[in-house]
Amino acid sequence: MIRSLLALAGLLFLGSAGAFFMFAPVLSIATVASLLMGLMLMFWLGVEVGTQPAYPRESEMENL
Repeated sequence: MIRSLLALAGLLFLGSAGAFFMFAPVLSIATVASLLMGLMLMFWLGVEVGTQPAYPRESEMENL
């Protein structure tokens, strides 16, 4: 029973996504996708920079 419900839910999702892509212009979808990708990359960059120490360690200072 649950398997058939999941299969029907998947078909419903695919049908809805297909209908959306038929009516929405491709350029606007690509624009939104690229903006979301840029936001995710900026968030990732902020996390990477935020996890690094603010000042170099003393062992790194000796190499300078």
